[in-house]
Amino acid sequence: MKHLIKTIKGTPVVNTDVVAAEFGRDHFRVMNSIESLAASGHLGASDFRASSYTSKQNKEIPCYELTERGFLIAMPFIGGEKAKDGQVRLVDSFIEYRERAKQESLVQAERDLARVEYRPMTNAIKSSKESEGKEAEHYHFSNEANMINRIVLGTTSAKFRKENDIGKTEAIRDYLTAEQIRAITELQRADTVFINMGWDYDKRKLELTGMFERNHRLPLIEEQHRLAA
Repeated sequence: MKHLIKTIKGTPVVNTDVVAAEFGRDHFRVMNSIESLAASGHLGASDFRASSYTSKQNKEIPCYELTERGFLIAMPFIGGEKAKDGQVRLVDSFIEYRERAKQESLVQAERDLARVEYRPMTNAIKSSKESEGKEAEHYHFSNEANMINRIVLGTTSAKFRKENDIGKTEAIRDYLTAEQIRAITELQRADTVFINMGWDYDKRKLELTGMFERNHRLPLIEEQHRLAA
């Protein structure tokens, strides 16, 4: 399905020129319908706003941006030779946006949890080194993170950045799928426990690899298949 709606400050909207094309209606008639509904009070200020689009002739043409509520109110009054098909496509587009936004919200929650769970692991590394009479160096933390990244992603964070064109200041977790983040979060949490138990690196790696294989290998494969479909 082509993208028929856009987002303005997080709110999905559809331009009246898009509505006109989808409904098979002259754009000026769609604009008139919106203006008539606004004049009668059926459309409020939060339902639409004046905007513009660039035509194929590179001219700026006035239009309106309709919110989902604004579109649903205006829809029965627009008409056009393709009205029924246009209604279905645009309603489906708004539904599709809501589903994407819901999924992205869930993924962001996983990212935030992974960010929170990283701190206890670094604290455990620091405490472990201090108990050995050593000072924790930056590579102690990166080595631990890369061990988990290799298990889940099959590569280090540096290589993942390069392969996905991610800036050095950006967090790679913001580019991971929900299942990848879920796996990293669980392994970080378990690794914190193992470090506090005094397990050495090889023992931690072996147990974390087994945990990943048991709990996350198959869900990750299934997720990749869904995303590729």
